[in-house]
Amino acid sequence: MHPISKLVIGFVVIGLLVYGFLAFDIGRSAEVTDYESCVAAGFPIMESYPEKCADGEGNTYTRIIGEPAIEDMISVAVPTSGATISSPVSVSGIARGNWYFEASFPVEIIDDRGNLLGIAPAQAEGEWMTTEFVPFKATISFSAPTTTTSGFVRFKKDNPSGLPEYDMHIDVPVMFRQAGGTATTTSAACRPTGCSSQICSDQDVASTCEYREAYACYKTAECKRQASGQCGWIQTTALAQCLSAAN
Repeated sequence: MHPISKLVIGFVVIGLLVYGFLAFDIGRSAEVTDYESCVAAGFPIMESYPEKCADGEGNTYTRIIGEPAIEDMISVAVPTSGATISSPVSVSGIARGNWYFEASFPVEIIDDRGNLLGIAPAQAEGEWMTTEFVPFKATISFSAPTTTTSGFVRFKKDNPSGLPEYDMHIDVPVMFRQAGGTATTTSAACRPTGCSSQICSDQDVASTCEYREAYACYKTAECKRQASGQCGWIQTTALAQCLSAAN
């Protein structure tokens, strides 16, 4: 090949390299303020979830993933809507791993007046550190309501932060099976139980330890066996007013 031709080719190659470098540098010099602009500027994406982009200057930008609809977070198999339940009740279903914390989340039994009747943790039946669905089961003992026959089972997303903006739950409407006739004879006395003594029962009931202002109302309430044979809080005006103010 003629020496001049080689020289021309060399200049062309050098020109292309310089052009490519300048184009790349111009792209990276664009203002980076978030994950999308970081990726658009050509910076590398880190292998993480959610993905992160590093701008080469010590800054990282995380991809913002919107919270999915609650219907895509948890699906309850048992109980079904409108089912009649009695204590203890077993519940089951599937929930995404980020619904749990430390492999569990709280399940509450609440009457249609907002009174907490029982609470217990649902346990993951598999590896919970995932965004996929994980089966869960729980058994909750609760005090049957004395002034109503309906309520719901509340499945709450575990929220270790305690911040209300991160609260999520799904309610399944249920009916409570009422005991017929007079009170059932039993040797066990009704007593406050649960982590915050917020449950009235003749059994020791395990509950998650979370603070609610309404729990303080039960400190002066009376826990007694009702006409239905079940243990329950005496629904006085003072208790009703306290619970209304706390909610």
